[in-house]
Amino acid sequence: MAALSAPHIVQSVRDRMHQVRPDLTESQVVLPMRNLAGLWRELFPAEQCRLAQLLIERVVIADGGLEIIWCDQGWQELAGELMPGSIGAELQEWEQQEVEA
Repeated sequence: MAALSAPHIVQSVRDRMHQVRPDLTESQVVLPMRNLAGLWRELFPAEQCRLAQLLIERVVIADGGLEIIWCDQGWQELAGELMPGSIGAELQEWEQQEVEA
């Protein structure tokens, strides 16, 4: 999902999450976005669908293109899934090691 790596999207999600969950650090929001953007093509279609449903509230078609309305709760859940010590964080670390090898 190319939208996850666009700088203005990353910034807007980070800013919104800072308002909703000030306890989350920038890395707890930005790193999952970057990692997800890089791994998107490697994910099974069912996981892509789950994540899209989790993160996207709606898509608005406008004159200039599409506007993605992100789901605050979904980003909070994703951040929780990837917190240090969680299975998601362990899988993410393992996948990163596989890519580097």
